Amino acid sequence: MTTTWGIHNNQISVDPVADAAVRIGWDELGDLSELESTRDAFKSAVAERMPQVDEASIPNQAGTVYRFVHAVKVGDIVVSPDRRTSTLNIGRVSGPYEFRPESDVHKQWRPVEWIRTGVARDELSYAAQEEISSATTLFKITTGEDEIGHLLAAPQPDTEPDYSWSDFYPRLTDALMNFREDRTALLDKIWAASTTSQRSQLFKYLRGDQRTDGSRGPIRDVDPFTVFGTFNRGIRNDARALIGSAYGEEFGVEPPYPTSFAGVPVLNNLNSWFFSWEKDRGEHDIDALWELGRAAIDYAADANEATRERLVTTFDGCPGVGARKLSIAIYWIRPRSFASYDSTTTTFLKANFPELAARLSLGAKLDGEQFLANTEILAAWIADSDSPFNSFPEFSHAAWNALTAPDPNPDPDDPIITDTDVLDGENYDLESVRDEGCFIPEAELEPMLERLRSKRNFILQGPPGTGKTWLGRRLGWVLCNQRNSKRVQVLQFHPSLTYEDFVRGWRPTSTTGLELADGPFLDMCAQASADPDHDYVLVIEEINRGNPAQVFGELLTLLEADKRSLEQAMRLAYPRSMDEVFFVPSNLHVIGTMNVADRSLAIVDMALRRRFAFIELKPEFGDDWVEHVSGLGYDREQLEVYGKRLGALNESITQDAALGRQYCVGHSYFTPAVRLDQTGLDTPAWWRRVVETDVRPLLEEYWFDRPDLAESSCQALVGS
Repeated sequence: MTTTWGIHNNQISVDPVADAAVRIGWDELGDLSELESTRDAFKSAVAERMPQVDEASIPNQAGTVYRFVHAVKVGDIVVSPDRRTSTLNIGRVSGPYEFRPESDVHKQWRPVEWIRTGVARDELSYAAQEEISSATTLFKITTGEDEIGHLLAAPQPDTEPDYSWSDFYPRLTDALMNFREDRTALLDKIWAASTTSQRSQLFKYLRGDQRTDGSRGPIRDVDPFTVFGTFNRGIRNDARALIGSAYGEEFGVEPPYPTSFAGVPVLNNLNSWFFSWEKDRGEHDIDALWELGRAAIDYAADANEATRERLVTTFDGCPGVGARKLSIAIYWIRPRSFASYDSTTTTFLKANFPELAARLSLGAKLDGEQFLANTEILAAWIADSDSPFNSFPEFSHAAWNALTAPDPNPDPDDPIITDTDVLDGENYDLESVRDEGCFIPEAELEPMLERLRSKRNFILQGPPGTGKTWLGRRLGWVLCNQRNSKRVQVLQFHPSLTYEDFVRGWRPTSTTGLELADGPFLDMCAQASADPDHDYVLVIEEINRGNPAQVFGELLTLLEADKRSLEQAMRLAYPRSMDEVFFVPSNLHVIGTMNVADRSLAIVDMALRRRFAFIELKPEFGDDWVEHVSGLGYDREQLEVYGKRLGALNESITQDAALGRQYCVGHSYFTPAVRLDQTGLDTPAWWRRVVETDVRPLLEEYWFDRPDLAESSCQALVGS
């Protein structure tokens, strides 16, 4: 019976596929075949020849090399993760152990016949991926063994990227442009294509426009970019292919139609329109998008001064649409002439081509001149014989490969690029908050930001799971106009927190006994005072879990917006000198979060209520929640059913005299952080798991004296 092994390689210079082998280190041990085939012999060799290994680690290290030589058998399966490409190589051990003294490093070899190479990690379930991410060098694979077997049984696919979409997209664009003056006919064709594709549910988001008369209904006008957005957003690739081919048939575009979308950036499901609600948009907003599309096509055909000027003017003439989003759209319609400046692409440039990046404008706020300059610099770079890329699609695909699915087992000496790094320092606005998965409309976020700017302090309150801290942090980033801004700090109150911890108090030291030390609030005030041209935000989680009057002390007065000046300064409880006075700088804002459903928390001090504005967050299980979660691969129709069930549950909780609306179940419980294919579950199984592990304990606590009600509510959620 064969065994499936996982083996990690931490040497960039070692290429298992080129070597037709897997290799490990422990070179100091020499030829392992000369050792007696017992673990004790291997332990003795490690202790004698590798004195730097501490005694406690000897059994593990000796066991690894022993298994490599004696436990791994010819015919066994090996899985070798490639950390450079975040893929897997799978093969069969084809020969006995070999010692290769001529190798620079990793001189212990086992020959392998590679059967599948470059396998995407996400072809395995999340559980199997976690197992393969083991921190040990050599390990048995059990959870993912059957999945590895299925992959071996499948033929090696063609791994050459397919960019044939870059021919279809411009041809579809040309067909769409014929409808510029007859958008009613264009909309008819969109609805027809939605039916032809058999994915009409994926067009539902276009049927909820907010009209000028207060009603809601299907969009009554459209631009070419929004049409492209219907199949270049967070939906499955097979659905994208079906919609693309339906458009091809409907608009008379000749095949072939795309089945691969390598190098195509997609929109967030919550932000797939290029125009505002009908009730909010200007008379010529959609016309401006058509003008930009025409200008981009003309520039791609003939880059002269007239087409350059037209491109710049129309790029700047599209109100309310982010520059990065526009760059994605222009790339779609002419992918051989333009690049997209989404965050993935810009971070790829900064990380891998810093000299080129220094010549480009890569901020989130691009104007037309900057977009044109970027386009011409990158076009010249792509055309250069020394460029590693032959086209913009190839470049875009490389950026996506480099910055998605990071290797879970990196070398500790290598820099790690994370999602945080991808967007750190980028301009950040309310649209960015929506893009990250906020289900509150931008029109409702605006007043929150206004209260933060004018009142200086507000508290987000609401039921558990409504994303209070998540939103508070991001509103801080918006105020600072920078994602992951260091000027936004988060801390949490707890029952034992005191004024001396938070503001200032005496602390013991190792040398002088006691010293007067500032707490995090005064530290942040000092930072804000030293940088008056920039906003600072302190986010306090569970602000009512401590005793606010005790923790804030005289700050309850000083926090008021009209007390933020030297004239209103007061003496602190622990002054450093007799004449020291203090005031809170006007550029420091405080956001608190509060869960009033927790029975252990006291009623909020009225003095605190007067200094803070209060904004209530509610569970959001509507269309935006469905769009976001379905974009992660979860079944849309089932999500719509589940949303209604949660609405019914929350209505029951709201009407319960012992509970009320503050005890509703929030959307965070059912907003997954990973794609469905990473869970190893289908949508109903995922749903049942969340209900059983997250929601059932909550309901059993709510209705501790009515267990039958908790049980029936859980059964209703899962549909039993």
